[in-house]
Amino acid sequence: MRYSISKILSISIALFAFTGNVFSQQIFKVSQFVQHNYIYNPAATGANEESSIGVATRKMWAGIAGGPQTNIVFGDTYFSKMKTGLGVVLFSDKTGPTSRNGGKINLSYSINFKDDKRLMFGLEGVFMQYRIDKESFTRYIPNDPLLLSSSNEMKGDAGAGIYYKSNTLNVGFSVQQLMQSKLNFLKTSSNSEGKLYRHYFAGGHYNIRTDEDNVLIPNFMVNFVPNLPADVEVGMRLEHKDILFLGLNYHYRQGFGAYAGIKAYKKYSFGYNLSVYRTPLGIFEDGGQSHEFSLRYFFKK
Repeated sequence: MRYSISKILSISIALFAFTGNVFSQQIFKVSQFVQHNYIYNPAATGANEESSIGVATRKMWAGIAGGPQTNIVFGDTYFSKMKTGLGVVLFSDKTGPTSRNGGKINLSYSINFKDDKRLMFGLEGVFMQYRIDKESFTRYIPNDPLLLSSSNEMKGDAGAGIYYKSNTLNVGFSVQQLMQSKLNFLKTSSNSEGKLYRHYFAGGHYNIRTDEDNVLIPNFMVNFVPNLPADVEVGMRLEHKDILFLGLNYHYRQGFGAYAGIKAYKKYSFGYNLSVYRTPLGIFEDGGQSHEFSLRYFFKK
């Protein structure tokens, strides 16, 4: 489909607004966060006490070149005798001319209570390459000071979290990019600088067993970055016999989504999510969809 010049310019502005002048909204998002909560909260690592590995891929604003695209490889396990969870997440995240590639290692520790209740604490170490593809826009802003500096930055950072787990209520809070490592892309005489901003996450879900076969799971996630509006997502998930799951999500002031998946032999889990964004790009033809696929394997004895 052919776009007019005004639409192309509007899309470009929206892409840069999404990334927050390149340095603000920096952490990728997946729609099926209930299954992947330890990606955002290291304290949730090993919370389900089942070892697993998986992959997830998400293409946002699918009809527009340069839309956010995220690929993740993840895995976690729980050592019950040591009350310790261990997890690894590898990621590749690209939006327009910016990209982040790296990984993190999560470590959690549990304090156990009666009735399978646990209070979990977690830490994570992060390493990443933050890159700007300057060649993609050099001819449009040839005198911009950004073009005079390096296009790659290798950085390390850390995160921490707390998580409460029970058979019904599961809720946690975490902070990522705790050290706020500097990104020295701008080498000018001014005081301008970029950095990895702290991201605060609060999320949880509640299990409501309606009968022997079905569980309803209302859930939410809030992401807050200083000086930016809070990002709020709420949803409802239905699990049937640990075989089939269905769900709906509402992304505040952005859009809504639906997802479904199956779990075969209690080992293989496959999920798909379709999200439709009404803002900022839903007004454009073929521009407001997001597709997300996930595949996970559980190590059952």
